[in-house]
Amino acid sequence: MHTFNSILPNNTLIPIYCDIMGTMSLREFAEVFSNALLRSLSKTENALKGFMKKLAALRPGVSFDPLTGEPRLSLDIRSEEDASLSMDLIFSLIAKDKRSFVIAIDEFQQIANYPEKNVEAVLRSRMQKMNNMSVIFSGSKKHMLTEIFSQPSRPFFNSTEMMFLDIIPRDEYFYFIRSHFSKNGKSIGQDALECIASHTGLHTFYVQFLCNRLFGSFKKVTAREVDQTVHMILRENEAIYASYLNLLTTSQYLALRAIAIEGTVSSPTSGKFIAKHDLGASSTVAQSVKSLIAKEFLQEGPEGIALQDKFFAQWIRQKSL
Repeated sequence: MHTFNSILPNNTLIPIYCDIMGTMSLREFAEVFSNALLRSLSKTENALKGFMKKLAALRPGVSFDPLTGEPRLSLDIRSEEDASLSMDLIFSLIAKDKRSFVIAIDEFQQIANYPEKNVEAVLRSRMQKMNNMSVIFSGSKKHMLTEIFSQPSRPFFNSTEMMFLDIIPRDEYFYFIRSHFSKNGKSIGQDALECIASHTGLHTFYVQFLCNRLFGSFKKVTAREVDQTVHMILRENEAIYASYLNLLTTSQYLALRAIAIEGTVSSPTSGKFIAKHDLGASSTVAQSVKSLIAKEFLQEGPEGIALQDKFFAQWIRQKSL
């Protein structure tokens, strides 16, 4: 979205962003996708009427968002045939346009949860025929995205260039943080920055969340203020973290706790790791880790497996002392 916002208005390149996280079917995908297209193409009443006319076969209805005033489209899709037709109509609108389109579909892994069995084939068959459209597929569930694009049996196999967004280099991130404090008459020491990196693993969400708290609470930040703030955050979220544990079996919790204590584990089924934390059979550990990844408690990275929620990991470590 930041990149799209930086593109100067012009008549040759149309950036379109849509987030499909909340969609549960191909019908809902078609509505979200068409609304994203509508917002980008229908800037006038005449353009809106033209857009509606071209989608007349889907009996479109229009309402207006009470907060933004933007038009919202609803499509009368009653079957898989209607859903397929909607894709044909929407992509034909793009194909007939003389401009180029860059379309970003966020949380794309959601299509794997749709009840329709041919969604990937429907989308791939339409997209590969487009000469004036490039697509960015992004998402937060790495293992699901990887399966969609790397398994030979899947329609999107080898259809894209893969890009993994790694953590921001610490020196660049430290400079970014320090500059924002400095611009507003505040200071943050090197010891505080190192402490922030230790608590967050430089994961963007946790860095931003923690720094926001520090920025709003202190004029001068040292490692002491960072530790105090993290302790407060863990205390505030204790009820939530405790509820997470109710979702786990005993073996899953033991594996999760062991990985939280270590920080990052390259081989959770190794004899050394299992013996150190008394985890039992390696097959049980392997199944527990697989389930924890599927439930998004754990994530796989270049250096190994770690808890996805960095603050939750610290809470578990504190409880294990």
